[in-house]
Amino acid sequence: MPLQTIDDAELWYDEYGPDDAPETILSCAMGFAGTGYPEDLAEPPTGYKVYTIQARGFGRSTRAGEPPSEGWLTRWADDVVAFADARGIDRFVYTGASHGAGIGWYIAVRNPHRLKAFVSVVGTPHDRFGVTDSSEGRREVIRARLAGDTGSIRAQLEKLGGWLHEDEVERRAERDRFLDAAVATTLTRDEDESRINQGMPFPEAKTNDELAAILRTVRVPTLMLAGMRDGIVSPESSLRGVMSVRDSKAVFFESEGHFMTQEIPERLIREVRLFLDEINGTAQPEPRHSRDNTKVDTI
Repeated sequence: MPLQTIDDAELWYDEYGPDDAPETILSCAMGFAGTGYPEDLAEPPTGYKVYTIQARGFGRSTRAGEPPSEGWLTRWADDVVAFADARGIDRFVYTGASHGAGIGWYIAVRNPHRLKAFVSVVGTPHDRFGVTDSSEGRREVIRARLAGDTGSIRAQLEKLGGWLHEDEVERRAERDRFLDAAVATTLTRDEDESRINQGMPFPEAKTNDELAAILRTVRVPTLMLAGMRDGIVSPESSLRGVMSVRDSKAVFFESEGHFMTQEIPERLIREVRLFLDEINGTAQPEPRHSRDNTKVDTI
């Protein structure tokens, strides 16, 4: 991964896909797997140009001292826009998962003119239950990592992933392998990285009604991809998002939790492609049929 210099930092990034791709996708997070979503958006049939940006404070990006006064999500959102400036990218599609989606919500509010579209994956702003500085799960993961409490880390990740049916035997084995790798990744982060608490988007909203009022200010084509079994971002928060953001769209996956980017990337990519085709006016309309499968005549 090369480094991109912005005004006061260097951001570690990677790029995928052709330079003449039909869409430019930016995504920012603590780290990326290198495969799955969003990297596979660069592969056919989408074939987009994709930049994955490691957030300030992690990996080879500029390390952080004190938390930024404006908050981590705001700082990272401004870094994404600065990255686009440095790369000569005027407008782009931003996508992110979980905290990465939180970054996108701030771009949508602070710099909507830079976004062609925003795709939030398991990342609508959290429900408000009196605590708005961070989720309970994130606080517990920070505590457990600093204490070397592997069991608690795994328990929190298990909760995020969502429950499985007893007959999902193969999926259970795949989930266990994923969790083992996720715990190992968490443990390899140094203490400076481990202490970073990104918080919730829009902590100034103390109630769900106040949060909805902020979401109603978003004027960017927005797609929300949500897991009904998500242990941190509730289906209700995604429903609030699609009810508040004008002309937005939401797709709910009953069988999924918080790890959709790694567990079902191909299904997410299919939805992103359809959404962007709809925005571009290139989506193929489905033929209209009646219930008995005969063609419906127009009047």
